[in-house]
Amino acid sequence: MQASSTKNVHITSDKGQVDDSLVTVRKGLAEQVTWFAYGTKGATIQFSAGDGSPFQERVFYVPATGSVTSGPPKTNVVNKTYKYTVVGAAGSTDPVVIIDN
Repeated sequence: MQASSTKNVHITSDKGQVDDSLVTVRKGLAEQVTWFAYGTKGATIQFSAGDGSPFQERVFYVPATGSVTSGPPKTNVVNKTYKYTVVGAAGSTDPVVIIDN
């Protein structure tokens, strides 16, 4: 079994802006997403669209100057694009994660 790899997404502002608004995660390789928050404020990652989350959790809390990792995609998720919201102290954005084989 291969070790999983991580796709890094940096939250670059307190308005929820990210440096990579389109991340592809390969389910077959158990890839994960790690969100990093820089500065004095943290952020919340919310998968709340109708499709839910491709990961075990729907909400991830990123502490100020810290990070959180999604864990690998659920094995039963459909290969497609999943929209999520990054909520910062001063606003939010809606990037996506693409789940692929």
